Amino acid sequence: MKRSYQRICSILFYTFLFTYLSLLLHALIFQRIHWPITARSVNLIPFDTIGDYVLELVHGSDSDRLAFDNLLFNILFFVPLGLYLPLFGADRNVMSCFKWILLFCVAVEVLQWSFRLGVADIDDVILNCLGGFLGLMMYKVLLTACKQKQKVRLCTTILSVAAGLPALYFAYDHILL
Repeated sequence: MKRSYQRICSILFYTFLFTYLSLLLHALIFQRIHWPITARSVNLIPFDTIGDYVLELVHGSDSDRLAFDNLLFNILFFVPLGLYLPLFGADRNVMSCFKWILLFCVAVEVLQWSFRLGVADIDDVILNCLGGFLGLMMYKVLLTACKQKQKVRLCTTILSVAAGLPALYFAYDHILL
């Protein structure tokens, strides 16, 4: 009985991991293939776009919904990356995992710029890394509470089911369409 329970948890864990990675790549790369930009653009000024979005939210402009969705997406969509990443490999050091998150975020921006799939924006990297860091902190809290990596994986699976399903619905309904 215990073996089949572990197998079900493992299947759920990898199913949500695969679904998350698929949605992440779809939202960041593949969705944009249908509407490539003609000119390349790069923003290397930290907090420039974030500042614009915050001003839009504060002043209630017509695009405040877009600003809110963009800020929320850039942070929340990377939380699972920070939560899942330490569960793989022997090195669960926060800084080591954060370096991988940073590398991934920069690689996405370079790909978007290289293939004219979006604007390369340092603010996207900042927000994505913030989301990944929040996920890493969630992992550390779970590790402190559970004391074992296997129990953290179980908690991550439960969190994926409880929080992942509503998040997938939100992402599909608001962002991916």
